[in-house]
Amino acid sequence: MRIPAVIILCASALLSPLAQAKAVDLRCELGRRVSVAGDVHMDNAIDLSWKGKNYRMQRVSTSTGAQRFEDQGSGLVWISIPSKAMLLDSVRGEPVANECRSDAIERVVR
Repeated sequence: MRIPAVIILCASALLSPLAQAKAVDLRCELGRRVSVAGDVHMDNAIDLSWKGKNYRMQRVSTSTGAQRFEDQGSGLVWISIPSKAMLLDSVRGEPVANECRSDAIERVVR
């Protein structure tokens, strides 16, 4: 049985590292912005853009139910709960972007 070329092309595109989820822009306190691509509930890694740099954040399990991702090279930690998210600098031990929300979350919270 031959598999149609269209199916092969679609499958390879979906499995390609270039096939990524659409980035979501989040607004944070103090006018800071973060962009996240990927599903924080399902993916083992997400792509995060912060201050013009891109980071590949790996999932870290938690006991609290929060979604936690880390980039060990930079020390950045992304924590997401249903109502907001925050970006931490684990090297300096401080938050760098707090109260991050998308427009969709803003409409629900208000």
